Amino acid sequence: MGRVRAYLAMSLDGFVAGERDDLSWLERRTAGAAPVAVGPWSEGPDGDPLGFDDFLAGVGCILMGRRTFDIVTSFADWPYGDTPMLVATHRPLTGSRAGVSAAAGGIEALVASAQATAGDADVYVDGAATVRSALVAGVLDHLVATMVPTVLGRGTSLFAGLSERRELTVEKVARFGEGFIQVHLAAR
Repeated sequence: MGRVRAYLAMSLDGFVAGERDDLSWLERRTAGAAPVAVGPWSEGPDGDPLGFDDFLAGVGCILMGRRTFDIVTSFADWPYGDTPMLVATHRPLTGSRAGVSAAAGGIEALVASAQATAGDADVYVDGAATVRSALVAGVLDHLVATMVPTVLGRGTSLFAGLSERRELTVEKVARFGEGFIQVHLAAR
């Protein structure tokens, strides 16, 4: 069985989206450089890979929150290829893609369903509430957080609402592009 992992970008103050789900801060530009965030935060301004493609290559199933799913379906390009996806929701999915299905239940049951689909590959948990729930339930193994040198002040917080302190172990830190810092953390 693979690991249960999360991969996300966040502001220095811990937000994964600005107000009204604004992600424009991920597309900062520097003079004469390509966008800092390309697609799902997969490439820095100098073409430095942020590791998303390698991360996704090891994933056998994505478990995504409904709010995040609704946002990513608005992207011009679908960044997840044909990787099977479970969307945590109680509402039906309309016009969804092949390999994408709705799933309801507690986070432990959702992760178990995703693991059954993934087989020996990893499960990618995405969406602030879904990642937070997995962390609180103790089912998240690994977190890759790429900090963007921006302070948003408001928005969707990754960690808001945690009821107790969580100790994580830093496994690796890397710097990319114009000040992006990526931290790989063991969550349990």
